[in-house]
Amino acid sequence: MKNKSKIVTLLLTLPLFSGVGYYFISPKSIITNLSNNSYDEFNISLPTSRISFGPITANSSYTIFYSRQRKKGIGKYSLIANNLEISGNEFAYAEGTEFGRVLRFTIESNGQISVSN
Repeated sequence: MKNKSKIVTLLLTLPLFSGVGYYFISPKSIITNLSNNSYDEFNISLPTSRISFGPITANSSYTIFYSRQRKKGIGKYSLIANNLEISGNEFAYAEGTEFGRVLRFTIESNGQISVSN
């Protein structure tokens, strides 16, 4: 009976540990809007994929997990409001470990965007 309860406990906790592990290991992108303005979308182009957030409400934060790129290059981002790009730029996407990588974009209160990766 003790072995059965250990197996049941293991089967119940395994998905929990897998989910937590996925959260900490997978690369992710976070967009934080510190402004009082809302935006239609925020797009990020990476070397081998694209991420799109939208809509971006005032004083909010969003996270999207993405697949490992396995390639360095130039990333691009754009902030869209009323179907127009109001801000955009490029950033270096360095080659290296993808495990736990966080791309962080912050829309400051003045509308400027800061990037850290």
